[in-house]
Amino acid sequence: MKSIGVLGVGQAGGNIAEIAATMGFPTALINTNPRDGKVNTRVENKFFVPGYNGAGQDRLIGIRAVKDHYYELIDFVKRSFKHTHFLLVAFSTDGGTGSGMSPLLIDLLTDHLPGMNVGALAVIPERNVLAGNRINAAECIEELSNIQSISSVFLVDNDQVRKMNPQASKQQIYHSSNHQAIHALYHVSQMTQKSSLYGNFDETDLMTILNTRGVSLITMAPVTDAKTSTELSSKIHHSWGNSIFCPVESTGVIRASLIYDGPENMAKLIHVPSIFQKVGEPLQLFEGTYLSETDPTITTILAGLPFPSRRMLALEETIEKNKERLEKLVNKEHTQKYKSKITWASELKAKRSDKKAESVNTKLSKYQK
Repeated sequence: MKSIGVLGVGQAGGNIAEIAATMGFPTALINTNPRDGKVNTRVENKFFVPGYNGAGQDRLIGIRAVKDHYYELIDFVKRSFKHTHFLLVAFSTDGGTGSGMSPLLIDLLTDHLPGMNVGALAVIPERNVLAGNRINAAECIEELSNIQSISSVFLVDNDQVRKMNPQASKQQIYHSSNHQAIHALYHVSQMTQKSSLYGNFDETDLMTILNTRGVSLITMAPVTDAKTSTELSSKIHHSWGNSIFCPVESTGVIRASLIYDGPENMAKLIHVPSIFQKVGEPLQLFEGTYLSETDPTITTILAGLPFPSRRMLALEETIEKNKERLEKLVNKEHTQKYKSKITWASELKAKRSDKKAESVNTKLSKYQK
């Protein structure tokens, strides 16, 4: 898996890189706060931007950190991923460091890493986060979508994880989404190492898919109970809408993979046209068929999808609805004052009298009789 590297930016990115390191991926992290990165003990290569102590959810601080130290940052990434063909930059979109630094850093890296393609693993927050986080996420995704040389963008949707775990704590949601995202990448990497007489999905296939510009996702669909091609296709479609990634909203997949692992009799139910009827026929399809006695599973990778406008609209709509109130809050921060009504009372305060020192003889004379 040395062909794929994971660079974590910010606290969330560092935690994702930590998980990736345990699974054998080359990793590194960048942060503006050394205390965040020190807990990621599995990640050996770390760069803490000098002169900063966190970004305080301010994306502009993250952007400034890249502008101030872009030469050192690019050099650090080059040294950390010498033998990597594809670099995945992992971060949360709603904070300050990861959200602010990552789009600009990715844009720079695409021009300064010869022979390496750069994509993103971006975490989208739940819909119930506060206004500042929503604004950060919207700005970050817009900037990502404008990078012309970027490769696959995987959008990990914490809303999806919440649906699967309604009672989970925020920390459990983060832990689950981070693990599942890296496990999906690990799974498809492992599939490239398998051999079959009936068609292999190799590393070149995977790199071709990952190098596709646009939104990508990886899903694994158990198809044990499928009796017909229609049922099998339905299970795959269900996996596209119920994974940790943003659900597919529209047609327009550019490249895709279809990897089957299971008994031969189930492989007969695979009908490519019905599988891709919901997203459109891809320009290229890379297939792998591995016959085994394990429970049948179909792994799909979709690449080149449009950015999920409906999902982003759901994140932004409360900002639009509360535009006037939010603008008043910001204005109030800079204009609010308090006017005291008892300024006259300052004259009532006791004043210290000026004391003049008297000689001892003067004081003694006062008591002579």
